Amino acid sequence: MRFCGCEYYVGLLSAAALYGAAHQQPMVFQVLTDRMSTNMRSGRVSIEARKSRAVGRSPTERLQTETGTMAVSTPEATALDVVRFPRAAGQWNNIATVLVELAENMDPHRLIRAAGLRQLPDVQRLGYLLDLLEEERLAGPLAEWLKARRTTVVALRPDKASDGLDCNPRWRLIPNEDVEPDL
Repeated sequence: MRFCGCEYYVGLLSAAALYGAAHQQPMVFQVLTDRMSTNMRSGRVSIEARKSRAVGRSPTERLQTETGTMAVSTPEATALDVVRFPRAAGQWNNIATVLVELAENMDPHRLIRAAGLRQLPDVQRLGYLLDLLEEERLAGPLAEWLKARRTTVVALRPDKASDGLDCNPRWRLIPNEDVEPDL
């Protein structure tokens, strides 16, 4: 990605797999870039690029590979990314499965810092899922951080009707999808 002048990092399920948190090996190598890019192929590897305005400020780590180093989203940024791009992450049940395993590598303080760089609805959705997975070590500080922000009520799935469903008061979120991790 550097050759095309893009800022990038390895993200979503590809980053989760590098942290041992992908339940299954991703079918494509996923990167986030600062501009629109077409999907690419390098040998037998398909590379799926997604545009994100958070690329330049998202927390990353440099990981060593056989061919050099690459920027990879931190576990906390990866968690926020899979919630931001649910289709690319295999939808909500798969996201919950990934979060169960990814939570072991997440730090609450780094999660708060990463949340400050993202849109509040994504933080609300992540917090709700962490609560659902009983990850209070991460959900508690995130809920406290959100209390000081102006949040609006959001649906877990914005593309699905949520009429008549109760709002989760902690996250100001309407759970309009049943979520069950595959573990």
